[in-house]
Amino acid sequence: MSQYQYIEIAPTKVDDSPSTIRSAIRPCTDLPVPGYEKTFCSESVILSHLSRRGQSQKRWRDPRGLFGYSKDSEYKDLYAYFDYGDKTSPVNELATKALAMYGLGGAMGEPDWGCIRGTVVLDERLEPDTNFCPGLTYNPKMTVEEIYQTLIFFRDSKYSAREIATKRDSVRMMRGMGNRGAREGFGFGSINGQSLGGSGGGAKAFMDLINSPQSSSSLQTHYLGPTGEMRKKKQVDMDQDKCDRCGKTQALLGRKLKKCTVCQVTFYCGKECQKAAWKKHKKICRTLSSS
Repeated sequence: MSQYQYIEIAPTKVDDSPSTIRSAIRPCTDLPVPGYEKTFCSESVILSHLSRRGQSQKRWRDPRGLFGYSKDSEYKDLYAYFDYGDKTSPVNELATKALAMYGLGGAMGEPDWGCIRGTVVLDERLEPDTNFCPGLTYNPKMTVEEIYQTLIFFRDSKYSAREIATKRDSVRMMRGMGNRGAREGFGFGSINGQSLGGSGGGAKAFMDLINSPQSSSSLQTHYLGPTGEMRKKKQVDMDQDKCDRCGKTQALLGRKLKKCTVCQVTFYCGKECQKAAWKKHKKICRTLSSS
């Protein structure tokens, strides 16, 4: 299957047929910027290039960028460009639904930019921060099928793209606190005047404070997500539950996992995984239910 460094998504509607959606996803012809084929190209250079040239030689009035997640990514791996100043082209419904996670220009706040009109350009896949996502294999290129599956995933999810992104952000941040904090002992600032760990404290100091009797009730029941939302500890814990067969977390799937109805311990993402895992699981199912 062909892989591309840059991909564009032409305007699509949420009820378009699979063939129509796939035909709207294609290699981008406007990137890379001439002269930057083999070297790093900053966002400002790309924005300037799009404002001068634009898709299919059409000048973009106000090109802007957005962070996003692909369907199966544990970190923000997408960075998309669109013409924020375009008020006349058809609304790109699928791209709007899939990318409505954050603010413009990489801001982590609410998506307050309305809708995307015209074509969306996806930059090469962003590199993961190994402090928060250790062990991931990085591939800067993407396939048309991967982007198609991403659009369909966010279109069909009962949760908004913003909600799914917040779940993944919170899980990644808490994992990062454990991975990086345990190694380096860095501090996490403070809440209500209480330190969240300093030199040598790291994630343990944060958790000790969260669980201490002296801690405020909000600290005992919530974690701070990286975008500022207060999320309950129970929510973050549930988002880290994994399907016993495929290993995908609730945060990654964007929906609740289901427990085995017999043991009420083992999680599955759906009937297919549960059925495939039954031969192995049935050997321990009764034991788990009685423990």
